[in-house]
Amino acid sequence: MVAVSIQGSPCSIHAMSVFLRSHSLSGRVPRLGRFFLNQNGRSVQKQEVRSLGDSSVDPSAGENIFTSPFPDIDYTELSTPLPEFLTRNWNNGAGLKDKTAIVDASTGETRTFGDFERHIGAIAGFLRNECGVVPGSTVSLISPNHVDYLPIMVAVGRCGAQISLFNPLYTVDEMAPLFEHSNTSVLISHADMLGGALQAAHRVDCVEHVIVIPDAERDTSATGTISFEDLKSYSDILARSVPEVFKDTLNLNFVMPFSSGTTGLPKGVCLSHANIVANILQLDHIEKIGVPSDYTVISPLPFFHIYGMVVSSLYSAYIGNTLVTMSKKFDLEVFCSTVEKYRPDRAHLVPPIMLGLAKHPAVLKYDLKSIKTIISAAAPLSSDMEKEVTKRFEVNIKQGWGMSELSPLGTLSCDATAKSGSVGPLVGSTVAKIIDTETQKSLGPGKTGELFIKGPQLMSGYWNAPEKTAETITRDGWLKTGDVGYFDDDHYFHVTDRMKELIKFNGHPVAPAEIEALLLTHPSIQDAAVIAIEDEKNGEHPRAYIVQKDGHVCSEEEIVEWAGNRLAPQKHLRGGVEFRDTIPKSASGKILRRILKEEYTK
Repeated sequence: MVAVSIQGSPCSIHAMSVFLRSHSLSGRVPRLGRFFLNQNGRSVQKQEVRSLGDSSVDPSAGENIFTSPFPDIDYTELSTPLPEFLTRNWNNGAGLKDKTAIVDASTGETRTFGDFERHIGAIAGFLRNECGVVPGSTVSLISPNHVDYLPIMVAVGRCGAQISLFNPLYTVDEMAPLFEHSNTSVLISHADMLGGALQAAHRVDCVEHVIVIPDAERDTSATGTISFEDLKSYSDILARSVPEVFKDTLNLNFVMPFSSGTTGLPKGVCLSHANIVANILQLDHIEKIGVPSDYTVISPLPFFHIYGMVVSSLYSAYIGNTLVTMSKKFDLEVFCSTVEKYRPDRAHLVPPIMLGLAKHPAVLKYDLKSIKTIISAAAPLSSDMEKEVTKRFEVNIKQGWGMSELSPLGTLSCDATAKSGSVGPLVGSTVAKIIDTETQKSLGPGKTGELFIKGPQLMSGYWNAPEKTAETITRDGWLKTGDVGYFDDDHYFHVTDRMKELIKFNGHPVAPAEIEALLLTHPSIQDAAVIAIEDEKNGEHPRAYIVQKDGHVCSEEEIVEWAGNRLAPQKHLRGGVEFRDTIPKSASGKILRRILKEEYTK
């Protein structure tokens, strides 16, 4: 096995050099403005930016820079390895040892924080002593949500290695090249995925050990594999992170999720211990405002996705609260019955689930009153859809925005200040600007362009892909998000669409998400997606794909006319309408327009 270390690699140096030039983790730590540099190399002082009022213009650079209303994080925390940061409250007299940390509502399995602590040390000891997992190693995990998912992640981090999280729906052809690309030496697979995982592992030379998470419903034995139960009962524990982690939390990777792949082959996103710690602190500053400290969260979100991993799993563990999740395939009625049974206070959801809560008639059979606040993220949710949900249930809805490259959170409101249709203001210690896609100039409030952002949660780069990293992170440290939107006068961000998904009609940019949001207000439409199709005369036309509600029938002509009466001419559905049973979506709820385009061109 050839161990590949990210430290000092192009993806690490490219993104972190700006941070490290003027940011020390020893002594008094500089605040936000002092390590973000403008294009002239001069630091943008926070006091300069904030003293300029609502325009947020830095006079030295002539740029419109938006800042956060929330406090800066404590930068000294970034020198703490993620395992120590996450677990330090579990044994400090807070009474968490016997408290339930996680419930799998699909199987009834539970773990306490005491279980977490014991298992992390045992798993880490086994991986280090028996599998040779050291700094520079990659451990890949393929599993549905599981009560032992978090201990596996943290144990790998305690060894100084990085964990790579796989979508359990990946095929053999998708897994094998990613094992090779990440140089995976240890593969941990749930029994349900073992067949495909073993086939993929046999195609590459790097996988040396395969560990199987058992399933009570099936035979989990396979020649040459290791039972995960052996790891949990291992006696030679690793009680704290190895010294290499303490020495370099800024550059040593903790996790490598893969980008969604909706615009190409998935890329490995390099997130360090410091990145994840920073984002948990940023989230904590917001979530603890006006919220009782002890509450239960329900999250059916997949843990391999960065939203489910950090916001649901890691953050709940950090604050010592119980997380209710579901390991089986999502079913709306099962979700609702789970809410009735466990009475969670908060829910982490995505727009497809919100759509079901707003429109599915069966939802009204269940008592969901325990949920006081819903965070919706991973894809845009229209203001109209928010209102439909709140009409059915007395619940506070707030949206967040982020991406894997930001660990993932970039914007979020506190409960009391959520604004319908917006994904909130910037999280603490984060700055942003809106760039005109034609002139490359930064824009003020109310002007739409591409969002550029930076902060301590920004990835170091893409794994072994310096060219892709350079395309995404500018030389002065700005992440080009590819998301189009604007900040309003209150500096709340509004997402309108993705750069690569904009439809160009006679040069006019048309956001598919805007048309989709309108279509979802039609009384006969359950779900909708819009793509661009080529047109010789006008460049591109919008084309809609529609899922009708049960018992409703409407024609293509009716939909085209109805939408045309409510949209500007460039947004008319000149590409036609097609009716479908479902809209293809990723596990996080993003519409897979790529699939629809491929089907159309066949």
